[in-house]
Order: sequence, then structure tokens, then C-alpha cells
Amino acid sequence: MKLRGDYLAIVTLAFGQIIMSLINNSYVGFDSKGLHFAFVTNTMQMEPGGKLLISGPMGATGVSTASTFTAGTILVLIALAVVYNLMYSRNGRAIMASRDNRIAAESVGINVSQAKTLAFITASCLAGAAGALYALNISSFAATKFDFNSSILLLVYVVLGGLGNMTGTIISTTLLMVLPEILRFLQNYRMLIYAIVLILMMLVSNNENLRTRMQMLKTRFARQKGDR
Repeated sequence: MKLRGDYLAIVTLAFGQIIMSLINNSYVGFDSKGLHFAFVTNTMQMEPGGKLLISGPMGATGVSTASTFTAGTILVLIALAVVYNLMYSRNGRAIMASRDNRIAAESVGINVSQAKTLAFITASCLAGAAGALYALNISSFAATKFDFNSSILLLVYVVLGGLGNMTGTIISTTLLMVLPEILRFLQNYRMLIYAIVLILMMLVSNNENLRTRMQMLKTRFARQKGDR
């Protein structure tokens, strides 16, 4: 709750790696006597007919695939509705104020700790829904699927879209999901081109002159639209 900026990102990534390692070395099962737990090696003594929920590095196997494209689309729309409504609510403005300037937010009476807690809880709920959708899309679910590279990739989606910019994040996520498939025919050069595009997008998104010109174009377009 007291971390900010780069330190918050580093600790978040560290917690992700710790949890992944713990689950990767955990064995969980249940039978008529209840839950059984073992660490590192499977030393559980379960009754016949018991079910193994987590099998260490193998993860959760035998998961029923129940996810559909329709369910995914509905969950995405619900997530967007929750985030957009939160952004324009009183609590959402408090969260954004705490993000932009903690001292200024506290000076006007905003409880920064409460705002951060609300942001973390909302994000965790949405991430949990996404994880459930992903887990029900494959028959084998292992913790190793959520490694450091996966965390960085999610962070790239947000950074390229613009911090606090939901529309930009949606566009960048869609582009970065489609781009690797479009460049698949280039085989060995596909990842190189992907990296170059990422660098170019970061340079463009952080170009103050380009931002000023884009803002001028938006203002001019709005005036022309108003005159019509």
C-alpha cells in the first residue's frame, strides 16, 4: 500500500513469481475426509476415488472446457462497463487523483489507502474472471503458463495504450494480439518485426510534438463538426 511507481511494479512482479513457484510445487486433492495438501512431492494418502486438484508442475488436469467466444465477449463488455463506470464515479476520480499525485489527493481529503484498496480489489476481481475464462478454455492448467514474460506482455499492453487510457489500451491489446498472427508467415523475422513495432509505438506515444499535433487536429475536427 505504501509503494509507488517502479517499486510497485517490481514488487507486483515478484509476488507473481512467488505465487507461481508455490503453486508449481503444491499438490492438492480431496476425498471423503476433506482436503489434502503436500509440498514439493506428492506424499498425500488419499482414499480410492479421491480427486487430485493440483498436481505440482502438471497443474490442474482434466479441466472441462466450457469457455466460448460468446462468453468471452460478454465478460469483456462487463469488464469495460465496470471500469468505465468506476472511472467516472466519485471513487474512480479518487483513484485517479491518488495515482497522479498522492500528496495533492491527501490535501483535499482523499483517503489514498482506501482508494488503492478499491483499485486492487476491482482489478483482482476482473483478473480472476479472466483467469476462470482462460482455465475453462484448456484441459490442462499449469502455473508455469503465468511466467515473467506473461506479466511483461500484459504490462506492455497497458503502457502502449497509455496509462489511464482505456480506449488506447483496447486498441493496443487488439493490435498486439493480431500482429503476431499476421506476421506468422515471416517465421524467423516475425519476432524481430514485432519488437520493432513495439519500439516505434513507444516512441510515437511518448512524442510530445506528435501529441500536440493530434490534439490540434482533434480540436479542429470538433470545431468543424460543431459548425456543421
